[in-house]
Amino acid sequence: MCGIAGELIFNNAAESKADWGKISSMMARRGPDDAGIWSDDKRCTLVFRRLAIIDLSLKGHQPMTVCNGRYVLVFNGEVYNFKALRERLESLGVQFYSTSDTEVVLYSLIEWGIAALDYFNGMFALGFYDTVERRLLLARDHAGIKPLYYLTNPEGVVFASQYNQLMAHPWSGHLGISQEALGLYLRLAYIPAPYALLQDSHSLEPGTWIQFTARGQMHQGTFFEFPRCETPSLRGNEAIDAVDTVVTEAVKRQLISDVPVGAFLSGGIDSPLVVAKMRSASTGAIRAFTIGTGEAATD
Repeated sequence: MCGIAGELIFNNAAESKADWGKISSMMARRGPDDAGIWSDDKRCTLVFRRLAIIDLSLKGHQPMTVCNGRYVLVFNGEVYNFKALRERLESLGVQFYSTSDTEVVLYSLIEWGIAALDYFNGMFALGFYDTVERRLLLARDHAGIKPLYYLTNPEGVVFASQYNQLMAHPWSGHLGISQEALGLYLRLAYIPAPYALLQDSHSLEPGTWIQFTARGQMHQGTFFEFPRCETPSLRGNEAIDAVDTVVTEAVKRQLISDVPVGAFLSGGIDSPLVVAKMRSASTGAIRAFTIGTGEAATD
C-alpha cells in the first residue's frame, strides 16, 4: 500500500514545527516494511512508509534521492510499464542502482519533467522535489486509485496519503469546516475531489498534477482525462472479445511483483473473473481470500 507525506515552506516563513515522526506513524499500517524521513534544512520535508512489492532490498528505500542529491521522490503505488520505461532511460544513458519501479519514476521525472506522468501506466500518488529550483510536484494517477490530500496557507503546503495526517499538522489547527464540502457530503454521502473537509484543504483530482515553488507560486494541470462516451462500434461477440482482451492484459500487468500475489473474493461477479484471469496468466497457485461473519447464510 505505502504512504507519503511532506511539506514545503514558502519564502521566509518560520518552520512549521510539525511532528513528522508522529505524522509518519499515523500511516504505519500502510507500510510495515520500511520508513524514511528526508529534510532540506527544515524548508522541505518528505516522509515515507513502505510496503515492499518490487525490489525488496534496501535499494528501494524512500525518500529516494539521486547521487548528487538534487532530486528527491516519495512514491506510493506501482507503475506497471516500468521495465519498458527503464529500457528507454537506459538508452539515454541513465544507470540504475536498483530494480525498483520507484527509481524508474524518479529518473523519468528528471528526464521528461511533468510530461513523464503521461507515460506511467499504473496507480500512484507522488511528491517530487527539486532542491535547486525548490519546486515540489504532486501528482495522482489517472483513475485516482491512490489518495493524495494537501493543505495550503501563506506559510506553505503540506500533503499526505491520509487526511488525518493533515489534521495533525500545526497549520490545520485554526481551520474551520468547509461549508461547500459539508454541503456536498450531505447531498452525496461522500466528499468528491477536489473538495475536502477543512477550509484550504483539497483532495488532488485524478489525472492531475500541482506544483509549488518556495516563493509560494502554484501551477496546476491535467495529464489525463477519460474520453467522452460515444456510440460503441463493436457489437455482440466482437464487444465480448474486446473486453476480454483488455481485462486479461490489465490483470497481467498487475501481476508484476517480487512477493506472492493474492486476491480478495468479494462474492460478486468481478472478483471471480479477475481471479480466473490471474490463474490463467500465472504458472503458480493463486491464493484467494474472502471475509464472512462466521454464521451460515440464510434466505
